[in-house]
Amino acid sequence: MSTTEAQASPLFTLLARQWRLEAEVQACAFARDGASLAYALADGTLALVSMEDPEAAGIRWRMSIEDGRSTISPRARPVPAPARVPVGEHPLRLAAFGSSGFLVGGATGRMVQIGADGSTRVVVEHDTGGVDALTTPCEPAACPRASWVAASGSVTRYDPEGGTALAMARYEGAARVVAPAPGGGCVALGFDTCLSVIDLSVIDPQGAAGEPFEIALGPVEALAWSPDGCLLAAGLLDGGIALIDTATRRVLRLPDYPAPVRTLDWSADSRWLVTSGAFRAIVWAVDGGRERPKTLETGRSGLVAVEAARLHPHLPLVAAGYENGMIVVTAVGQRDELVIRDPAPGGLRDLSWSSNGEHLAFHAAQGWAGVIDLPAHMFKQINRRVP
Repeated sequence: MSTTEAQASPLFTLLARQWRLEAEVQACAFARDGASLAYALADGTLALVSMEDPEAAGIRWRMSIEDGRSTISPRARPVPAPARVPVGEHPLRLAAFGSSGFLVGGATGRMVQIGADGSTRVVVEHDTGGVDALTTPCEPAACPRASWVAASGSVTRYDPEGGTALAMARYEGAARVVAPAPGGGCVALGFDTCLSVIDLSVIDPQGAAGEPFEIALGPVEALAWSPDGCLLAAGLLDGGIALIDTATRRVLRLPDYPAPVRTLDWSADSRWLVTSGAFRAIVWAVDGGRERPKTLETGRSGLVAVEAARLHPHLPLVAAGYENGMIVVTAVGQRDELVIRDPAPGGLRDLSWSSNGEHLAFHAAQGWAGVIDLPAHMFKQINRRVP
């Protein structure tokens, strides 16, 4: 395991902890309490990072009383390597689980709960197939801190205390992504050829449901419900997004994207939708899906596509990670960007904000992974909260 920072800028060196792990990183997630961060690796192991960093950037930050200039001193000690937890199967699906742990599943169908201390507990073993997809909604009203798993042809909800709900819905084929609606009234599944929305309110005790609402969209890469539950956004492998009003079954296609749309983030009031897949982060101003949304020019357009775009949990800021490894942070509706990570070997795969917005995790090709400290006072001029 190497901690070499290839072509790292001075700012990145001061703000970030970075590692080159022995295997490709498939996913990353913060624990809900923000105390730890996990990376799922292609060799069937989990890399755990403690966020209790005695040399975090906020601790090394100083402001001059004389002129008000801010400085960050370099780290005095090497960055410690993440702890490794063998799970034993791959590819791994990963999600936060409970307040401080994680849930992982893989090709054998075994679901394992991982504690922040690296402890493991098998939650369930599916006998008939592997885990297709899993997710933990940010604000699951129906079951706080629960995870939703698509495996063996059924969607099941698991709670952190080990209890298991009945099979919530059944499906055919292999799901690429799963997304429960706010409140848990229905669940969306993305497949290689279509999107399926299942109404959970009509499911009988044996898990049987009526015919799902299906839309032929092509391969679905990402799904995200607006927080008000009115619209479902689907990111597509062939580029573009679809906005679905599940009440009226109206579908609005926004196809003009040069690359696959792999990430989708909504603002808390459902007015903004942030997407990857273009030559800058795309922020749509959505008016309840009644009209074609307009874009808010955010960041600078270039020649390299954005692989991941994530909205800050509290501020109108977007982090964008590019195919060439670069990471920038920009304010919604502004062209100016702060380059956090210069182009580097290994294209960005995904980004994840911590719940307090002071840490940005990333993973890239060739086993690169890291977490960037972004203390709140770095953005003190951004005082308008995400609605």
